[in-house]
Order: sequence, then C-alpha cells, then structure tokens
Amino acid sequence: MRNLVLGTSIILGACGPSDREGNGGQPDAAMQTGDGSTQGPASRVYAHSGDKLYQIDTQTLAPVNVGTMAGLGTQSLTDLAIDKADKMIGITLDKLYTINAQTGAATLVTQLTGSAKDLTSLSFVPENLNDPNSADILVSANFNGEVFEINPTTGTATMLGDFGTHNSQPIGSSGDLIGVQGLGIYATVNVGTSPTAQDYLARIDPATWTATVIGGGTGFNDIFGLAFWQGKIYGFVAGSSGTSGKIITIDPGTGAGTEIQSGAVRWYGAGVATDAPILQ
Repeated sequence: MRNLVLGTSIILGACGPSDREGNGGQPDAAMQTGDGSTQGPASRVYAHSGDKLYQIDTQTLAPVNVGTMAGLGTQSLTDLAIDKADKMIGITLDKLYTINAQTGAATLVTQLTGSAKDLTSLSFVPENLNDPNSADILVSANFNGEVFEINPTTGTATMLGDFGTHNSQPIGSSGDLIGVQGLGIYATVNVGTSPTAQDYLARIDPATWTATVIGGGTGFNDIFGLAFWQGKIYGFVAGSSGTSGKIITIDPGTGAGTEIQSGAVRWYGAGVATDAPILQ
C-alpha cells in the first residue's frame, strides 16, 4: 500500500502556490478581462462531456469549448486528470488516453485490462501533499470504493486501499476525486447501494484511503466531475437524459452543494492541476 503525506485542511486556511513556476520559470498567464486587465492565474480547470473538452473560465464560470476529443472512436471519456506539469490523461471504461489540452484530441495510450477496467474517476495526486516538488501519481476509484494507482504508461492498476464505510454502509465512488497541494484529497461518494441517492463530499486519508463523509449530503446526484480553484470546490453534475448539466460549488465544511450554473452540456467528468492555487 502506498501512503501519501497529508495536506493541510482548507478549513484551517491552508495556503498554496498562487501561480505555477514553469516554462523556464515563468508563471502561468493570467485571465484577461474585456477591459484588458488581469485577474489572477489562468484557469487550469477542465471538464468534459462524453466527447468534447472544455476549459472553465473561473472568473465567469463559463465553459469554453476547446474541441472534440477526436480519437475516442465510439467511446465516451469518463474522466480526466491533470498533473502539475499540465499533462492531461483521460480514461474510458477500458482505455487510457493522453488528451491535448489545446485541441482536445485524444491519443490512445493502452487498452485497460483486469482491475484497471470499469474505472470512472481519475485524478493525479501529489505523493506529498505539502511538498511542491513532490511527484504526482495517477489514482482512480471504482463504484465499490476501491482505490487504485494507475501506471500512466502501461495502464497497470495497483490497489491502494478502499473508502471504507459510513454508519455501517459501504462508501463507493460516485464520480470523481481531486488531490491538490496544500489542500488534500476529496472525492464525491455514494453511501449505501442506492444508485439514485444523493452524492456526498468526503475527505480521503492518503495513508489509508478511507473516506470521511462530510455533512448530510450535497443535495445533488450524479456529480461526475470534481475540481478546485482558489478556495472553491466545484462539482460537475451530469443531469439525466434530456436535462441540463449543472456546475455547483460544494462547501468543504458542510458538504452542501449550491447550483451556480446550468446549461446544455451534460458533464461526464472534470479535472484540475495538482498545484492549483489555494487562496484568491
């Protein structure tokens, strides 16, 4: 079992990098507004439908269409992950892809087999949540709450642990997880076996991978994507067939969700770089 080093809780006012040093030591470009002014580092929050990649403008929360994820064939992407170097990996039920963040194009890495199949959540997670120089590992969880490390080159899955139980009920992955430097690891989870019950936010212990459920539920179901940016946890709700997808914020203290946008996109997943800024 791989043990990660726990980060500081956001509730305690953790701080992290406000921009990423990269590309020769230059920080990320800032979002430019209509009047030419700038507002903080450029968003590295991405979300997707089954076949289209979007970048989320974290100032307006508008999804910007990057492009169709050509290369998936007839499959749908079930989730994506972004490391601190902005490498983007995507997963379907039985294949692993690299995703071009500028065009959305998907390139097959490998066919998934065995325990690596049927995984719907995906995230890069820092090995040491308090060390900006820490390496990232690729992690996924399944409906049963089993957590795996995925080799991003071969697709091999190594079991790390499981989410455990809440009030004697099994905890399973309902859609996604995130791991951010200085913040910690969070996941959207189901409690019990009902597929129509609301989703919960849970904090994940990086040493054991057990989940601690926060509050009494988000009030939303099918939160298939999870992201974080400048102090806010975002959920991306698929919605049922024929209905709008939704973007919500999730309070890390109470676990309650609040709708902030709805639109035509049915969200299948989301991701954010592991060194996303903690505070505004």
